[in-house]
Amino acid sequence: MNRKWSIIVFMLLFIITATGCGAGSDGQPSAGSPSGTEAAAGTEASAAESAPAESAPAESEPGAAASVEHEWGTYQSETVPERIVTLDFSFIDTLTSLGVKPVGNAGVGTTKIPEYLQDRVTEADAADVGERKAPNLEVVQSLKPDLIIASVDRHSMIRGELEGIAPTVAFDDVSYDEVLDNVRSIAAILGKQEEAEQVVAGLNEKIAAVKQRIEGAPTILVAGLFDDTFTVWVKDSFVGSLLSQVGADYAFNGEKDNLEGKGEGVHMTLERLHEINPDYIMLYGDSPDKLQSNPLYQDLKSVKDGRFIVVDRNLWARGRGPIAANEILDETLAALAADSASE
Repeated sequence: MNRKWSIIVFMLLFIITATGCGAGSDGQPSAGSPSGTEAAAGTEASAAESAPAESAPAESEPGAAASVEHEWGTYQSETVPERIVTLDFSFIDTLTSLGVKPVGNAGVGTTKIPEYLQDRVTEADAADVGERKAPNLEVVQSLKPDLIIASVDRHSMIRGELEGIAPTVAFDDVSYDEVLDNVRSIAAILGKQEEAEQVVAGLNEKIAAVKQRIEGAPTILVAGLFDDTFTVWVKDSFVGSLLSQVGADYAFNGEKDNLEGKGEGVHMTLERLHEINPDYIMLYGDSPDKLQSNPLYQDLKSVKDGRFIVVDRNLWARGRGPIAANEILDETLAALAADSASE
């Protein structure tokens, strides 16, 4: 082999040897070179950075997926009901306070909508579905409701029929605190939670304002007069617990009677009422004029001091909602604060 070819062979061997030094002893790329896995990862990272980010799942609108506990179980729905039938004054009151009008409502006797609500909702808005203690189920069904709001006690006997017409929720309204719970529960079904908190806050402000204006702790009773018998609400009732909130001393907290229909009260004679003898008596039902000749009536502290006050039954006994509570507090303030100022 001549010198020229020797040089060429030497150069080829040098190139092969230099190329082999670029790999590790196990045949893998050296530390200075990116591996195939690292290169792929870099490619995926670049792709991820350049691709648009996935948007987070949208939150459900308030009320769009409601799950609410009530006296008959759990109400669940993916949609907000729009055609609601209310079967008691308490519930049309609550709906109205949230800015919603029912398509139907159960009344009492000739009163289809309680008087204190008639400037906010009319019979043209809410069809008459009969008596609250015995609603006309055919009329209820004809309204094609997608929600019925019932009283747990008054409507327990027709629960199956109501649930056969539309989803039905049942609530009680025994006390003021329970009514506030109902406001929040019904609001959750309707997607009106913000409105509910405004309603509750407004009531709390009203209670604080009334409490500040009332001096001392005047004793008070709310009663109905029918024939010759008084029906006196107990302290734990809606109206009793509401008046207690403003610092009044509700004067009777005895055991409840099994009253016809639904009520947290007791039957009482005039003699028994005279024994309690509170500073104020708020009376609805029969006119007290028929008691004028009775010496026990004339000897009542509330009568002698001009604090025997006639009130509206639909407001003070049947309303049991946030709007009724506001109205009752206004009337209480008007009576008690005026007397405090004159003393």
